[in-house]
Amino acid sequence: MFDRLLPKEEKYFEYFTEMIVHIRKMAEKTHHLFSNYPYDREVLLDIIPMEKRCDEIMHKVVKQLNKTFVTPFDREDIFSLIKRLDDISDILLAASVRTDIFKLAAPIDGAKEIISIIQHQIMELEKVLGGLKDKHRGMDELKAVKVLETQADTVYRTAMTGLFENEHDPIELIKKKEILDILEDASDKCQSVANVIIAIFIKNS
Repeated sequence: MFDRLLPKEEKYFEYFTEMIVHIRKMAEKTHHLFSNYPYDREVLLDIIPMEKRCDEIMHKVVKQLNKTFVTPFDREDIFSLIKRLDDISDILLAASVRTDIFKLAAPIDGAKEIISIIQHQIMELEKVLGGLKDKHRGMDELKAVKVLETQADTVYRTAMTGLFENEHDPIELIKKKEILDILEDASDKCQSVANVIIAIFIKNS
């Protein structure tokens, strides 16, 4: 696997590693945010520059792709991988920002549990991405991401059921539903990253 790897191409692996580290830290901050009510705007201010850094890394990868002839694996897979990682950072920020915009009257049941699962998904992805350069396949970790995504779906459905049964303020319901939808999407995006990595393994086996 990765037989075409040349020393000058190692920068891609550095970018993947740096990106997932920032995403893990964003998830930690997001978990802290949703674990304490009222939601702390100061935590949001910590998350914003992390997301900006992820955008910068993605732009560096695109720039690198435009000037590098030989890549460690297919160019479209490199782009797909970094793009889906950036999607996770965007979604984590989107969920966090809404706690400040919406000024919720009460905490969101299920949000802390979903983001906790997302944290574990990201940690599994971090293990795999850290081993890409050394040809470590990490299939067990990728399977774990899928199992965790299923768990997030279960928590999401339970939270949505409770929300529609117990929230009598239609505006608050809309606000909370939107945030739960966003968090569930973040879990799905973690699975999308896993799918890209699996495709890379298959193509380079």
